[in-house]
Amino acid sequence: MRLLKGAALIAATMGCSQVSAQGYQVQPMLATIEPSGANARLTMSIKNTGAVPITLEMIPFRATVDEAGTPTRVDEEKDVMVYPAQTAIEPGKEQTVQVRYIGDPALAMARMYGVRVSQLPLNIANGATTSSGAATDVKVSFNFLSHIIVSPPAAKPALTLKEAGRAPNGDLMLSIDNGGKGVSMMNAAKLTLTDAAGKSVTLDADHVNIGNFSAFMPGQVRRATIASKDVAGLSGSIKPTLSDQ
Repeated sequence: MRLLKGAALIAATMGCSQVSAQGYQVQPMLATIEPSGANARLTMSIKNTGAVPITLEMIPFRATVDEAGTPTRVDEEKDVMVYPAQTAIEPGKEQTVQVRYIGDPALAMARMYGVRVSQLPLNIANGATTSSGAATDVKVSFNFLSHIIVSPPAAKPALTLKEAGRAPNGDLMLSIDNGGKGVSMMNAAKLTLTDAAGKSVTLDADHVNIGNFSAFMPGQVRRATIASKDVAGLSGSIKPTLSDQ
């Protein structure tokens, strides 16, 4: 899932036995809520799957994405409230975290927010020593990104696709426009490409390079490319159509 690519980030590395002693799971990794009412909140669940206690910090953010599919995440506490903001979890135990949207209740177009779950670094001796014989420490921390779509119930995406030419290496270039008011996810989409002679090929989302973020924001135009080998049998102008979105 491109949206979650890199969502679990290891901020520092150490020996396998030391890493395996720490770890946690975050659910959900992607959720949709509404901008007002009882459905403007969700409950996150965080489980300590490691063998040592962990201390976590939860930081809300807003996510945007450029036309190349590169996301930007900026801390945002005005629109999203998270409680508790920090927590300590014992091995094998689970902690619930309440997330609530407190921004504009009359939101007309969907937005994407999220919560960065960051493990506060621990100093753990890695067995190495300095020239003086003192033990050295390695800082280790794990970070997860849970994304949240805040969408009015009636807001729906409306994707239109068109051919944008061929790259010098033969890759097919597409332009994808979300003219709707909702966020579109392309992870499960099927793309059918038909040439002027009526010959077609159907590809799943893994064969469509839309960058590292699969969420298409309302009113956004994005670039996409398809490898030349996947359209080798097609010639002339190409008509792309999307299904199973």
